[in-house]
Amino acid sequence: MSKTDTLDSFDLKLLEIMQIDAQRPIVAVAEAIGLSVPACYRRIRRLRATGAIEREVAIVRPRTLGWPLSMVVLVMLEREGARTIEEIRAKLQAEPEVIEAWNVTGDFDLAVRIVARGMEGYDELAQRLFSADERVRSFKTLVVIREVKALSPVPVAWDG
Repeated sequence: MSKTDTLDSFDLKLLEIMQIDAQRPIVAVAEAIGLSVPACYRRIRRLRATGAIEREVAIVRPRTLGWPLSMVVLVMLEREGARTIEEIRAKLQAEPEVIEAWNVTGDFDLAVRIVARGMEGYDELAQRLFSADERVRSFKTLVVIREVKALSPVPVAWDG
């Protein structure tokens, strides 16, 4: 949202509800926040149009689709120029096994979340993405043993 778009308490309540259950019937949402159904629809459309609601998706457990392994890979680049970051970004976006990636501060330049069907598949992907790329100085793989906290809603602070 731009700085000219402000969120009132109805918008904040709506965003809180939508983050938890975007499939909740609009009648129930409108009742929960104290608006009419048409007003609720208008606000949802505006929040989508302004980008406050980026997208609505189903969160599927990777294991359900045959991806039992999850890794976080910390990558250190040789140089962190804009061109290098853009090229690496494009490379990571092209790989379906890369499900999230961030350009970060600190000792590493990138943090990449990867799913794999097995260690052999991960090794092949890591070779292709990181080992064989001269722009990558080093990388460290953290294998996820257990999910401690799943993707959660962004906290919404509002008076009410």
